[in-house]
Amino acid sequence: MRISRISFALSALIAGAIALSGATVPPELAVIGDPSTVLNATFSVGSTGFTFHPAEFLNASTAKNVPQPHLHNLGLAANGSYVFMMVDPDWNKTTPPSVILHTLIANLTTNLNSTSNEDVIAQYISPDPTSGTHNYTLFLFDQPSNFTIPSQYGSFMETTDETPLNRLNLPLENFINVTRLGTPVAANYFRVTATTVSNDTSTSTSTSTPSPTSNSTAASTSSSGGGIRIAGNPNCYVTSALALLGAALAVV
Repeated sequence: MRISRISFALSALIAGAIALSGATVPPELAVIGDPSTVLNATFSVGSTGFTFHPAEFLNASTAKNVPQPHLHNLGLAANGSYVFMMVDPDWNKTTPPSVILHTLIANLTTNLNSTSNEDVIAQYISPDPTSGTHNYTLFLFDQPSNFTIPSQYGSFMETTDETPLNRLNLPLENFINVTRLGTPVAANYFRVTATTVSNDTSTSTSTSTPSPTSNSTAASTSSSGGGIRIAGNPNCYVTSALALLGAALAVV
């Protein structure tokens, strides 16, 4: 369909303009911070690792496995610990941003040979947008001393068996302020457009060939190691599923 092709072409031009501007985050998350350092991350597809540039279009299948951030070449402190987060701000655009949390990992270091302390607080949920184009954003923060997840955010870290209702509506600015994460030290984002079916039953989807890299590939799952504590009793969280059920129709 001509309209679909024009729409996709315009989206690609906009993405190119954003990439040329040097922004490492999409406009809707500029309030969180727009660091000059691009966070290099790798997606594993089979035996191949793929990286991406800010605002690059990817197919959802490319981002199926958890992204592996690479911290060793970013000029970061060798003795520091870092928090990695991936969010989707585009399922329900609000001001301040209310996002879907796709993953949260603490205790990352610049040491290539040491991953034993990495703590997967929120397991990875892969992108699967049902409509429009979503800017999946990766942040890297300096990890504060005695970093914990306050009890009011504990339910956002859980992973359900089916629809991740509890991952919706994370108040990102408030979460960053309460946990003292501060301004991100590096960021990156990729774009995924939902697959749509036109009247002639042909399928149109965002297509992009990411750049292969020789970096180590990412695993689809990770195990907790560092023991970041969620304040309060983790068994007492009550997910507000009823309030979010309507919004879930447009999730990831």
